[in-house]
Amino acid sequence: MQFVLIALALVIFWLVVMAPARRQQKKVSNLQHELEVGDDVVISAGIYGTIRSVDDTKVELEVAPGLVLTVARQVVVRRQEHDDDAVTEAEAAPEPDTAPDTRTDEMPEAEADEAPRRATGTED
Repeated sequence: MQFVLIALALVIFWLVVMAPARRQQKKVSNLQHELEVGDDVVISAGIYGTIRSVDDTKVELEVAPGLVLTVARQVVVRRQEHDDDAVTEAEAAPEPDTAPDTRTDEMPEAEADEAPRRATGTED
């Protein structure tokens, strides 16, 4: 009876932990073999870029205009998802505050006279 419970626990563990991890690993492996020039991808370090060339072991990834990183093919973990309805940063940025600046950097005259005495600790 104890053997059956142990075997059942192992089967449940495999179904809950090992099978999904194996499926995810296979999915990433297939993605890495299907990489093509022009794909927008994300690498394991969280860097987004566009593939400029693909080799058996390396990928050249353009992360900014004119900035190309050479990375191992295995660090590409997913394709970048494009959301056409997404708001761009320029659209999401708040409007600049156009109210006039009413602050003054000047001290009132009474405080200005006392400020040097307070700083040096001398009294007249």
